[in-house]
Amino acid sequence: MNNIIERLKASDIRITPQRVMVYQVLAAGKKHLTVEEIYERIKPKAPAISLATIYTILEAFKEKNLISEIRIKFDKSCFEARVDFHHHFYCQSCGKIFDIDITPCAVLEKKEVNGHSIESLQGYFYGICRDCKTGV
Repeated sequence: MNNIIERLKASDIRITPQRVMVYQVLAAGKKHLTVEEIYERIKPKAPAISLATIYTILEAFKEKNLISEIRIKFDKSCFEARVDFHHHFYCQSCGKIFDIDITPCAVLEKKEVNGHSIESLQGYFYGICRDCKTGV
């Protein structure tokens, strides 16, 4: 928990119990969570928290580059604590989202294309995951 507080302080985020809980949920693993999923995980510990508060916290975290927003599901955004350039795979059968690590091409390594500066990247792959393919 001290790491989380230090990370928030280093990004000039005012420390509140709600902000710590939201970041804790996102940093807990390789999860890609919707606002509603974050809310459901925090609600038992903070019954007074609202969805609006969580949206506000997530916006502040995005502005400080503490989290990434993923729009792979089209109708809902997901959030994760991983902020480096990486791609995602969405299983159209089970709905799970997986991080995909692919060696970056020269353009991404330079973070520039045709004189344009690349600040972020989101590559999405859609298909059927290996568990669904094998019936696990």
